[in-house]
Amino acid sequence: MWKSEQGHTVHELLIAMAIFSVVSAQAYNAFLSSSQRLVLQNEIVEMQTDTQAAMDFMVRELRLAFGAPTITMTVTTDDTITFDRLEDAGYSSGGNTTTTLHDTKKTWSSSSFTTSYTVRIISGPGAGQARSISANTSTQLTVASAWGTPPDSSSFYVITRKKAFTRTSTSDNVLRYTAGGSVNQPLADLITSHTFSQPDAHTIGITLTAQTRNVDPHTGQKRQYTLTETVLRRN
Repeated sequence: MWKSEQGHTVHELLIAMAIFSVVSAQAYNAFLSSSQRLVLQNEIVEMQTDTQAAMDFMVRELRLAFGAPTITMTVTTDDTITFDRLEDAGYSSGGNTTTTLHDTKKTWSSSSFTTSYTVRIISGPGAGQARSISANTSTQLTVASAWGTPPDSSSFYVITRKKAFTRTSTSDNVLRYTAGGSVNQPLADLITSHTFSQPDAHTIGITLTAQTRNVDPHTGQKRQYTLTETVLRRN
């Protein structure tokens, strides 16, 4: 039988090449499987981190919800929660006109309450009234429509802003945060469902379910992660 210059037969070389191919294929498969596991683990960490961050933000915001939030269904199995977030509060210092409220104890930034903010009189003269804020200085609020009864120095007020958490499409799976109609930003993607509940006047329940971008190669299914929190409102 013909031999190569190194003393190996062609048959031996073919066997060696076949063994090498098998070993290489096994090594590649092991590497591919390890890479897929690493990608999946990174996706799981990303999913859990983003979902937890979104949940923490919602809890902080909803703790300051003023009055009763409104829960409506917008996407199958998903809710929108709309609420007035408490931004500031205090007693008027008096000297108000039919379109102003003064509080000399404040140091507001000028024009900081001009986008969808509302001032509400909670107690004292003018109680029960709510007016949109059209302008403000460091110590004065100007309302868009005149007070029926102007508040005085014994009137307690709060400033609120309309906000919401919602997922408006099942195709993008993005949980969104809106404020005053002018701010609309994503909080977390990969959110496949979310629900809000209000078992009593001071409690809000939140449940978020997220999933990985890709399927687990071992199960053929996407991994899911569910978080549940109970918010105790401060007011």
